[in-house]
Amino acid sequence: MYALLEIRGKQYKVKENSTILVPGWEEIKPEEVKVLMVKDEANTVVGTPFVEGAEIELEPVKQIRTKKIKVRRFKAKVNYHRKKSHRIRYTILRINGIKTSVLTEG
Repeated sequence: MYALLEIRGKQYKVKENSTILVPGWEEIKPEEVKVLMVKDEANTVVGTPFVEGAEIELEPVKQIRTKKIKVRRFKAKVNYHRKKSHRIRYTILRINGIKTSVLTEG
């Protein structure tokens, strides 16, 4: 069984016991997770736009930061040099379960 999710404006294809990388360190509330589609061996449910009665059990595993990205600015002939850097924050989530109340023939 797998599902298509929308979390913080991005879509993810997930299976049970898989992990996904979601931007940000803020806690993900259950109302932020929107289920777009659920599919098992024989049946498929496609939401219009979301599947009613579908729930995804998420567990935060780890919060990480990516490799440092360096940005340099330079203007010739005016002695202008600037250097900035940042690291993007991500949360690793584990999918513990996909639950849905209704699966229709597809």
